[in-house]
Amino acid sequence: MAITSIDDIVSGLASQQRIPFMKVMNSAKAAGAWVSGWKAGGFPGAGSDAPAYTAGSGYACDSSTSGAAPYSNASAVNWIARLTGSASVAGTIILYDRLWSCSGMGFAASTYTVTTPGSLPARITDGGIGCEIWIEQFVAAGTASGTVTVTYLDYLGNSSTGVSPTVASAPTLAQMQPVRLQVGALGVSQIVSAQNSATWTSGSYGITVMKRIAEIPINVAGINDVGDWAQVLTSLPDDVCIGIMYHATTTTGAVIMGAASIIDK
Repeated sequence: MAITSIDDIVSGLASQQRIPFMKVMNSAKAAGAWVSGWKAGGFPGAGSDAPAYTAGSGYACDSSTSGAAPYSNASAVNWIARLTGSASVAGTIILYDRLWSCSGMGFAASTYTVTTPGSLPARITDGGIGCEIWIEQFVAAGTASGTVTVTYLDYLGNSSTGVSPTVASAPTLAQMQPVRLQVGALGVSQIVSAQNSATWTSGSYGITVMKRIAEIPINVAGINDVGDWAQVLTSLPDDVCIGIMYHATTTTGAVIMGAASIIDK
């Protein structure tokens, strides 16, 4: 089957797979910063740290990974058809497919090469078009400066480099910082290494590859917002690892909650 009309969406919602979430997010480093909900308490429960970049296995994530939202694969195709959310402070709730993650990249001005495989899970069949690279803090770190350059393979397998904006000094636990892909790049298929341009005083970071599923702006704290099918409709692969991220407007830690409605068509 497939979605060919609004009636198909309506009938699908009558037997939807509802995925609720509630997370007590860490404080943001600054207004406008992104905060990961991967290790935050609530539902789904806190996930574990990603394997060290030298582990050589366990980097790829799926619906069985500790911290992923519970998810049932489709008999036809799963679609997210509705997303509701609220938060204790204004911001944006982002649902994403967590594809690949490592940790333990240190604070020296050095290159940290991933012990293979750095490739994405098998559910990504288009070479990673639309996938994003993020720096993720599994632990807080000390004073930092400079940038992080990530070497990766693009969707065609070509070697490419992405560079972060100047990294936040003393990044907090759960802080997420984007890595800009090479100009013209459409996505990411494999992580090769990360290189710091300067030495941090302490701590470490990880690299996470994700693909956005849907997002909903919370314009007024405490007021529920709704994204209907016209705003969020997108297909989901089997074994998707649904994670949550928050784009904060203040440094106050947000409590976020809501639910995603999944239909099988």
